[in-house]
Amino acid sequence: MQEVEVTLSQKEYKRLIYTLLSERNDLLSKIKVSSSTDTTKLSLDEDTAYEIRELASDEVALHFDENYEPTEEGWILEHFIDKFYFE
Repeated sequence: MQEVEVTLSQKEYKRLIYTLLSERNDLLSKIKVSSSTDTTKLSLDEDTAYEIRELASDEVALHFDENYEPTEEGWILEHFIDKFYFE
């Protein structure tokens, strides 16, 4: 299994850990984290990245306003979908 790296802002990292993955210790345990002042780098396998993308995809539709614009939460989820995609 190939290991991939994802760089997140501190805000994105907190949203990932405390919201999207708050009840997914199975996924959290597969992520290696290294932080700097502004960013957090995650090392994980492609299967774990895929599962995170799926969770974000399932959740994103719930986070649009009345004008079909993404809310702040929706915007971050869309970024997760992009950042956790690997070919």
